[in-house]
Amino acid sequence: MVKRFSRACGRVDCFGQLGDRLDVVELNESFNVFLPLSAVWERLRLPFESSAGRCRVPGFPSIDGDPGCLLLVEDDEPQKRLAGTKADQPCAGTRIDIEIGPANASGWPTRLSLAQSGFEAPLADLPDFLNAHWRRIVADFRLYVEHGVTAPPAAWRASLGATTRETPTGLAVRDVEPEAYADCCGMQEDDILLTLAGVRILDTAELWTVLSMLAPGDLATATWVREGAVLESESILGGY
Repeated sequence: MVKRFSRACGRVDCFGQLGDRLDVVELNESFNVFLPLSAVWERLRLPFESSAGRCRVPGFPSIDGDPGCLLLVEDDEPQKRLAGTKADQPCAGTRIDIEIGPANASGWPTRLSLAQSGFEAPLADLPDFLNAHWRRIVADFRLYVEHGVTAPPAAWRASLGATTRETPTGLAVRDVEPEAYADCCGMQEDDILLTLAGVRILDTAELWTVLSMLAPGDLATATWVREGAVLESESILGGY
């Protein structure tokens, strides 16, 4: 079974037969770049840490804190295709595929397709988490390809201590890590997170923004809904 996440249509497409495990995920995005094909090709790699068989690709996060991620190149067709395996965390071992070519017969603009695949469980069961990451990756990748600028690396700081699922009213709490922040506050599975540190949380991206402004060891207050009642507690935030 393969899940394909499409930002253009805002849905998750699943392919396979009933009973298959949803343990493979593919994220993809295609867009036009109003630069010559040769210029786009040059910007698929950051201008450092490149050698035969490896390069650094913009937009994708690396826990080492440097811009982009390290790619072990397996397919390198000049001005057509760059592909390989992500060598660093997070998501080491996943495959990155980049294809470019003319968008139409006139040769202008340049069409670029970006994909990441090979995720395994438990990430395959966290579509909101993956989609939020993918939106940031695509935006940061395009920022470099179109403007030649690298975005500041993502901050890996405070953690909620639970996975979440987006709903129309907020984030539903899923797996709660024992003795982590959510557990110490008293949150349970299927609670709806309302606020964290006084900020109303509606989706995964907002949660990450608030957490990036906090640090492990900070005392933070959370409110959430359970069975029609609003509950509130505070505890010490942990880290990743």
